[in-house]
Amino acid sequence: MSKEVVFIAGAGLMGRDIALIFANYGYNVILFDISENTLHKASSLHKKQISMLINMGLLQDEYAYEKISYTTDIDDVHKADFVFESIVEDLEIKREFFKDIEKYLSKDIIFATNTSSYTVSELSIVLTYPERLGVMHFSNPPIETELIEVAGGNKTTDSTLEEIIGKCRSIGKKPVVLDKECRGFVLNRLLYVAFADALLRIDEGEPPQNIDLGVKNLGVSYGVVEEMDLIGLDITMKVFDNLIEAYGDRYSYPKNILMNLIKEGRLGKKSGSGFYRWVSGKAVIPEGEASDPSRTIAVVVNEAYRIKNEEVLRGEEIDEICKLGVKTPVGIFDMAELFGLENLTDLLIKLYKENDHPVYQPTFKI
Repeated sequence: MSKEVVFIAGAGLMGRDIALIFANYGYNVILFDISENTLHKASSLHKKQISMLINMGLLQDEYAYEKISYTTDIDDVHKADFVFESIVEDLEIKREFFKDIEKYLSKDIIFATNTSSYTVSELSIVLTYPERLGVMHFSNPPIETELIEVAGGNKTTDSTLEEIIGKCRSIGKKPVVLDKECRGFVLNRLLYVAFADALLRIDEGEPPQNIDLGVKNLGVSYGVVEEMDLIGLDITMKVFDNLIEAYGDRYSYPKNILMNLIKEGRLGKKSGSGFYRWVSGKAVIPEGEASDPSRTIAVVVNEAYRIKNEEVLRGEEIDEICKLGVKTPVGIFDMAELFGLENLTDLLIKLYKENDHPVYQPTFKI
């Protein structure tokens, strides 16, 4: 088993699970956070959940948590052979973190970021050796999802990407490498147009569970609104802001819906309630009447064509991201064929006329 030391910054929902993944595959992990309470919670959950995760077939090493040390001391990064960042989604805070740790480490140590919505070029601008940073973006929930999106910036070297790809494979994940960097990468760009549409529908009075029940009839693991709860509504709002900054109003949404829930302390899974109540890690979705999922499929297909046209990825790789990241039974372009491109175009045109919202403006032609 590996004796390599992985330093993971951020012990929140993603960081603590990713620490357990690395430990499960034999890495020695240093899990860093500025909050002792957050580290204590992560440690307790690691010990409590390991047996369940092994019984589910998601992990194999029942003593994996023993390979994790927990620290609030940033100086411990000097022990790292590889650095993985999963701290708060704030550009300046992330930049300050990378700038701070660089002085502890040789230029050969690779840095990876789990950012949801910034580019490597934006983050690496503060580094003396910007070529060492790349994206290693896990999907949520990271233990059970195979996808990791990998991307470089304008100065990232091939050797950096090769090391990150190797790390992905060494922990049993499937990396998909983007041809171009962009905010939100591929998966979040697809998810957040679906989120925007769902929030517009909720604002119109459609029950959240109807949207989710309709989508889950397609065979996906999580509904659209359920996914927002899973990510965390505060994080969802922050990522929306970053995508609006990059892509404009097609990622705009009725902000009051999320703000009201956040003010009530309903952040989603991590607080025990959001749009739904969460019990034992599962959303309690009320009974409802499943909506036609065509509207969700239409906006996601629309964005998938944008991504393809921008040459961020080819169509078959976008399909792979959907299958791995959201566990769709088929890719999004396959889904487009099943629903009928002409039908989806007609629906988008109708929705665009009714809502005058750019998320519905068609980008593909029959």
